Amino acid sequence: MATRPIVAVIEADARDRRTLCSLLSSLNAEIQDFDSAESYLAGRDGALGCLITEVALPGMSGLDLLRLLRANGTPPPIILLGEESDVRAAVTAMREGAVDFIEKPHVDIAILRRVAYLLDHHQGLMH
Repeated sequence: MATRPIVAVIEADARDRRTLCSLLSSLNAEIQDFDSAESYLAGRDGALGCLITEVALPGMSGLDLLRLLRANGTPPPIILLGEESDVRAAVTAMREGAVDFIEKPHVDIAILRRVAYLLDHHQGLMH
């Protein structure tokens, strides 16, 4: 029996985190949510199909987490969420290996499609 891929959502704001998890719940994936990069690192369990993290987190930032995961091996596909005007963070995220940078005001069906694509692609690589 195949296990469902895991999508981890790291978002400091509880309301935004619930919204993201609700949006992603239609996917055939296990959604795990965390309020910080540190809580993700302490509580991650299983192989990730995708990681979605806010850039501006309390403590370790989403960019710092991306760098740490890359330094420790091959990270899962990572999508960073940031403010609309944060061009510097978007460019840095892409240079650091993020698969996408989505502006927070536009987190909607686009993120659902992107994660579904990444999970399908990840499943294809696993076979």
